[in-house]
Amino acid sequence: MTGRWAWAVLGCMALATVGCSSDGDKKFGGFKEQTFNYGGEERRYAVYAPSNYDPKKAYPAVLFMHGLFEKGNDGKAPTKVGIGPAIKEHPERFDAIVVFAQTSENWQARGQADLAVATLDDAAKRFNIDPRRVVATGLSNGGAGVWLAGAAHPGRFAALMPLCGFAEYDAVRKLASSRTPVWAFHNNFDFIVLPGGTKKMVEKINRDGGDAKMTIYNGVGHNCWDDTYGDKKVIQWMFAQRR
Repeated sequence: MTGRWAWAVLGCMALATVGCSSDGDKKFGGFKEQTFNYGGEERRYAVYAPSNYDPKKAYPAVLFMHGLFEKGNDGKAPTKVGIGPAIKEHPERFDAIVVFAQTSENWQARGQADLAVATLDDAAKRFNIDPRRVVATGLSNGGAGVWLAGAAHPGRFAALMPLCGFAEYDAVRKLASSRTPVWAFHNNFDFIVLPGGTKKMVEKINRDGGDAKMTIYNGVGHNCWDDTYGDKKVIQWMFAQRR
């Protein structure tokens, strides 16, 4: 759950320019910090828009849910690990709006999956997001959050892409019945979150009539996100999904 220091520095530089109004968001791309009220509390999050963002064009969107080490309410940490560095390395692959939700707890805590979706809803007020082309993805604890958000909001997402996440077996029935496409990822030798949970989630969803597949890398350690988000074909798959 640790990122590359170089990307961390770049992330801070990218977030130095903060868009405070919806008009500013529509004129400028890049990474920006936003705030909104959730349950009486001011929450911060980051959102990425392409440099040539056109408010008249409806864009596919990604809801990204971070790992435990990126929790908080600074609106910045979630951009430093996972899909954020992949965007900075290959922005040409991301002609989309990417929403970096952030929790101060963990995504498995009560109400936190709803916080992630509320963050997406706020971003949709500021940017032109195609509601038929929204994919939820996340890593580690955020991978579990993807299972939970998909089950709590069936039919909301065009696809779910959990990475090295904890299993959420209680979510299987709703995930299967929604028929939302799932592509899960894990390292075979992940000793922090064992890959067996991902394998069982995919098996159970398919057994109950759902639509799930998985990629298990022959890798050691928890970090499967650099390989996943760095894979051009995976990104293309995400943006090809529609509900």
